[in-house]
Amino acid sequence: MTHRTVIALFAALLLALASAQNDGPLPQGPGVDLVYGKCQQCHPINYTVSNAGLPDFLWADTIQLMKQLGMEVTEEEEEILFDYLTTYLGTEPPPEPQEASAAETSADVDGAQVYATNCASCHGAEGGGVPGGFPPVAGHAAELAAADRSYPIDVLLYGLNGQITVDGTSYDGVMPAWQQLSDARLAAVLNQIVIAWDEAGTLPPNFARYAPEDVAAARGRGLGPRDVLERRPSVP
Repeated sequence: MTHRTVIALFAALLLALASAQNDGPLPQGPGVDLVYGKCQQCHPINYTVSNAGLPDFLWADTIQLMKQLGMEVTEEEEEILFDYLTTYLGTEPPPEPQEASAAETSADVDGAQVYATNCASCHGAEGGGVPGGFPPVAGHAAELAAADRSYPIDVLLYGLNGQITVDGTSYDGVMPAWQQLSDARLAAVLNQIVIAWDEAGTLPPNFARYAPEDVAAARGRGLGPRDVLERRPSVP
């Protein structure tokens, strides 16, 4: 570990103490979904937000430290992370952009791309998961939705924490909440993992596609990841 990396870690730890005063969502900008996807694999996103203001070289060293601790990124992804962090959480961040149009619909969003950016690093590019590490979503998401249509929405909005069994394999990890994604993006990714990947034909023929309104109606319920675990449907 280099001297500069030690400095980066020390600075991150000091700035994390201020997280209670600076724990809002990440600023919108190119690469923000990738930052959420990579950073939330190991820690809450407020740890990243609390480090706003670091100079470029400390962000570079922080990324290298995260790689040493197990974060897997391609060269292209590393460049995107660096550009986002140094631009929006750097020493001179730009003004917050205007929020996306409320008229956005799930049809405007590529659910496969949302999945690739935010979910594939844990659950695999094709949703097959990692045995013992991260459960599969291809096929299994359809089983959950067939048992309780609203349950996959709650998993994405509120996360999941605790032991589950999928296809005979036990998993005991933490699924982060993804409330920072828009209703349209969450609906689009639900349609990808629940409907597009239902190759076994688990869903009933009249199963309706998820709409942004379905996600919006589930927000604000105040659930925690343990609550989501407790109401998990019993599926094979």
